Amino acid sequence: MIKPLIGKKISILSGGETRFLELLLVSYSDAKYILIDEPFSGIAPLYKDEIKKIIKDLSKTKGFIITDHDYHNTLDISTRIILLHDGGTKQISNKQEIVDWNYLPFV
Repeated sequence: MIKPLIGKKISILSGGETRFLELLLVSYSDAKYILIDEPFSGIAPLYKDEIKKIIKDLSKTKGFIITDHDYHNTLDISTRIILLHDGGTKQISNKQEIVDWNYLPFV
């Protein structure tokens, strides 16, 4: 996945390719916890699948805190979901609860 990007100058990469590389650098850092804001924003579908795989694999040894409106991809990899609502938080156990809290239209 990264092979086609090796040797290229950052200035010629697309925004999504740059974002993917940023996510790799942060994810593979020595940090015990990683905070990522909207990791799937501006990313091609092929890279989204790779990001999900990387996060799932690395989450065995480090914690990931992800903020994102892209609930489809985020729910795929989440072990715990917290909804921010009216200045407070609510633990969510399934997709229907997200609908019940008026974050999503009826599904």
